[in-house]
Amino acid sequence: RLDLDEPEETRLYNAFADWWRELQTALDTDGDGRVSAREYAAAVPFLAGPALIKVAEVLFDATDKDGNQEIDADEYQALFRTAFHRETAGAGPVCGRSAFVSDFLSFMSGRRRSTPYDPLLAQA
Repeated sequence: RLDLDEPEETRLYNAFADWWRELQTALDTDGDGRVSAREYAAAVPFLAGPALIKVAEVLFDATDKDGNQEIDADEYQALFRTAFHRETAGAGPVCGRSAFVSDFLSFMSGRRRSTPYDPLLAQA
C-alpha cells in the first residue's frame, strides 16, 4: 500500500517475508506450521531481531523520499496516510534513522507505547 517503485517494493516485501519466517521459526511452539495469536502474544516482545530491524530500515528508506537520512513531518505523514490511511497524532518535525527504527521496533514488539503508532490499533 505504499505505492513503491521497483526495487523498493521488492526490498520491503522481502524484508517482511524474512521477518515472518523468523517469527514462524521462533513462535510456532507446537510445530503445526502456524503461529496462533497466543503463540505470537507470548513471544513477540522478545523478537525484535535482525529481520524486524531490516523491515524498519527498509521502511525508513522507502519513507525518506529525499534521501537525506531524516524523515520530516511531511514524509512521516505520507507514510501514515498511504500505508495505514491514518493521520498521525504527534509526529515530530524530523526523525532520524535510529529513532525511527527504535520506535518501529518498540511498537511491533509491544515494548512501549508510541504516540504515532498506538492509534493504529485503536482505530483498526
